[in-house]
Amino acid sequence: MDPNDLTLVAKHVMKLLVERRFVDLEEATDGVRLSADAMADAVEEIGAPLVMPPPTVWNNLKAVAVRNWPGAFSVHVDLYTAGGRSTHQVEMTVHEKNGRPVIELDDIVQR
Repeated sequence: MDPNDLTLVAKHVMKLLVERRFVDLEEATDGVRLSADAMADAVEEIGAPLVMPPPTVWNNLKAVAVRNWPGAFSVHVDLYTAGGRSTHQVEMTVHEKNGRPVIELDDIVQR
């Protein structure tokens, strides 16, 4: 998967989280690992509304190839509020199936 594709997928996930469209995100991930309710609970735990990360985040996206899974990447993106970078991040696995990206939202955790 091309690094630009990973960035587009990560931006899409982040946009859905910022807009609190948890059901849409659950559908986009086929509910793998996190339900819409679990996402909502994790975002509530942050204590402030999320905003889109600054452009520098996308330029330095943390994407690591998953060992023993060709074409799969583990992607971690820091979450931001109006006050700046929060103590939380979203962790996802991204791979391709039939030429289309597959998103597995692994967790929303404190870093």
